[in-house]
Amino acid sequence: MLTKNNLFKKIFFMRFRYKLIIFLLSLISSLFSLLVPFYQKELIDYLNLIREFSVNYQYLKYILFIFVFSFISQIFLYFAKYVALKEGSFLQTWLSNFTYAKALRIKSDADNKISVGESLSIYATDIQTSVTFIDDIFPNFISYLIPVMLAPFAIYFITGLNPLIIFSIVGGILAINITLGLKQGRLFFKNKFYSSLRIGVVSEWILNIRIIRMLGWTEGIEKKIKVYRELETLNRISMVRNAAVINSIGYSSPFIINIFSIYLLYKVDPASFTAGKIFSLFWLFSVLLTRPMRMIPIMFVSITDSFTSIRRIQNFWEQELEEYESKLPSFEYSSFFIRIKELYYIKENKILLENISLDIKSNEFVAIIGEFGSGKSLIIQALLNLIKTNYKEFTINNRSLNDISLSELRSYFSYVPQDFFVINSNLRDNVAFEFNYTSTNDERVNNCLELSQFKHENEQFLLGLESNIGERGINLSGGQKQRISLARACYSERPIILLDDCLSALDVNTQEKVINELLNGYWKNKIRILVTHKLSVLNSCDRVIFIKNGKIVENGNFRELIKNSQDVRNFLSNIVLQE
Repeated sequence: MLTKNNLFKKIFFMRFRYKLIIFLLSLISSLFSLLVPFYQKELIDYLNLIREFSVNYQYLKYILFIFVFSFISQIFLYFAKYVALKEGSFLQTWLSNFTYAKALRIKSDADNKISVGESLSIYATDIQTSVTFIDDIFPNFISYLIPVMLAPFAIYFITGLNPLIIFSIVGGILAINITLGLKQGRLFFKNKFYSSLRIGVVSEWILNIRIIRMLGWTEGIEKKIKVYRELETLNRISMVRNAAVINSIGYSSPFIINIFSIYLLYKVDPASFTAGKIFSLFWLFSVLLTRPMRMIPIMFVSITDSFTSIRRIQNFWEQELEEYESKLPSFEYSSFFIRIKELYYIKENKILLENISLDIKSNEFVAIIGEFGSGKSLIIQALLNLIKTNYKEFTINNRSLNDISLSELRSYFSYVPQDFFVINSNLRDNVAFEFNYTSTNDERVNNCLELSQFKHENEQFLLGLESNIGERGINLSGGQKQRISLARACYSERPIILLDDCLSALDVNTQEKVINELLNGYWKNKIRILVTHKLSVLNSCDRVIFIKNGKIVENGNFRELIKNSQDVRNFLSNIVLQE
């Protein structure tokens, strides 16, 4: 588990030799850049001393030194940025891979689980922003900071002026600009917050535009968007105003310091007041210090942004994870048997599943019924080990759950959830879900679709398996999505089938065909567990389990339960009234 700021330390000290190389290259670049004004002064003073101009060794020496030191400074700065970009690319790849690996193992019932939207923003922006500290801020900050720190001493060496006076002036101006830069950072994050609110509302509007229009909610949504947009615009105006002040101070302060230094030089030592010293001062302040004094405050905004992204990534990593080993499913058993004894699930001091005991064997079709919120879907999640439960015994084929790796456990199950999951691709990809798919499996895909009562000609999918189903299944009805989900479970060929209320959108005739041909046909030798509210399914099940307030109240044949259980009769009466 990473503690506070540990990820930053990990990023900074990982492959530390490269950070050291970046620092040394930037330092050498800055030192050579400070030698340029010294030889400029010497050249100009030399030209003032000679009476008539002639090309000689001394003259060429100064020109050569100015050129070589400028060239070396730029070369070292270029290599510093090149190494920084390479290191940033490595870190971005490392962060992406590590974050992706953790995303696949986040517990579904984790207390600190981060929302899907925030997870996407971490991938979209935070990973890239976090490494700007290495590939952009680190080399530039050094190349900006070192000249600012060494310039007063260079001024003293060249002109003889007291560096403390110049240093205090430069420090005071930088302090003002850094304060404004920190304010800019706060405005920047406020702008990101307002922007995310606005984009969130716009996204919801786009996704549900049909319903919003039908219900006449367009005006209300537009007003909400306008409010967020106005807040964002006012904040942007403050950002522009503050940035203008930062740029004004950054651009003008070197010239003000320059004039002050020349005046100071003239007053302190008028005898040594030469053209070479004046030109060197102009070069130091106008060329060497203008960009650092303007950019260092802005760098603080980038540093804050980078640190925020690092903290967000660290928070994402600190979510509760499942232990997982990725491997292909292999089944050693021809039949399966599940046994659960005294299973409990407690969350936030509330008992959601209590004393659950089950024995289910192959060839059994078991339905789980109960009121909304009674714990039916939680039993499915417990079987998949998606939630942390306590139990006296939990075995599959007499093997304890503790002795089965999570990847092996999951390989036993096909799961059809309540929420339909489809991807923006063709019908084949949505059933097979294989990256290295071969067309030889098309017959198997078509067979699973037919067993799920999804036939191309009846569904108006003229292109067959090549038919595109649209983003988020926009071209599909609810019933079509459910049948594709069933076909996907059929294609995966697992020994235990978990069905979480996945027949709700099917009409009676289609439902009957799915039960006869798939659930009690193709899957007849498998364990089938169905959570449902549809009474018409229950007669086709071998057993019905009735859940009430997280407890198994009844467990037996459907007809016997109707005959012997008042709780079941009351529940069925309520379902009939609701229908």
